[in-house]
Amino acid sequence: MLDRSLEVLRLPSNSRHSKETLDGIIDAAKKDGWSVTVTDNFRRRGSVLVVYGVGGQINNAARNAQVARGGRVVMFDLGYFGKKKTGGYFKVSLDTDHPPQYLGITPNEPERWAAHGIELQEGAGDGPIVLVGLGPKARRYLSLDHWEANQLRNLRQRFPGRNVIHRSKPGKHVLNLGIPFDCETPIADLLKGASLVVCRHSNVAIDAAIAGVPFECIDGAAKWLLDKPFTRENRLDFLRRCAYWQWRADESAQCWKFITGIIDAT
Repeated sequence: MLDRSLEVLRLPSNSRHSKETLDGIIDAAKKDGWSVTVTDNFRRRGSVLVVYGVGGQINNAARNAQVARGGRVVMFDLGYFGKKKTGGYFKVSLDTDHPPQYLGITPNEPERWAAHGIELQEGAGDGPIVLVGLGPKARRYLSLDHWEANQLRNLRQRFPGRNVIHRSKPGKHVLNLGIPFDCETPIADLLKGASLVVCRHSNVAIDAAIAGVPFECIDGAAKWLLDKPFTRENRLDFLRRCAYWQWRADESAQCWKFITGIIDAT
């Protein structure tokens, strides 16, 4: 078990939502008996480091340095579902960008997922493949300039004649892939009748699990589901577990108890 020292990296660029999240975690950690140091640059002051924002250059460098010295890193960002800029859910991961490796030891109690009131659908059909694009930040962070083009080439080889729609990130530059694109249709509507979703790590994989549309991903929380039959039971099991990896600021104490439990278990 690590010593109870915490460094929180709070950057001038942090949004109102991220500051609200970090403030809640700072308060929860202090009440739990942790020694907390708040910094605006990484100083190696804690056995656990907290950052908000996956993919940011400063956060990524701090995370890598903290892990290299044997510490742990709690990473926050906008939630998987029920997310909004103020008062919504923030997602959490441990040491890595996404938490699929921890879902196996995550509770699958129904309450947290049920609180969202989201009904599972059986919306798969013989329609197009939805190819989910990267946003500019993720493209820079992951150095994947040609990810969509490479995936499209692979899909055309595997599924000759199948239509593919490029789901570009709303409000961002659309790549010219030579196929139809859609960045406006609500994702739940776009997935109706789709035959497959392909993404790198996007939350659209979680939308696909809700919609009942098979998906492929390389990273992201939904990766946990890939080696299991795509049944309604397994989808619900995944979503119940995933709901423990996102919290609201007013749940900071419960969030801190959960994540420190995972730290102690791993």
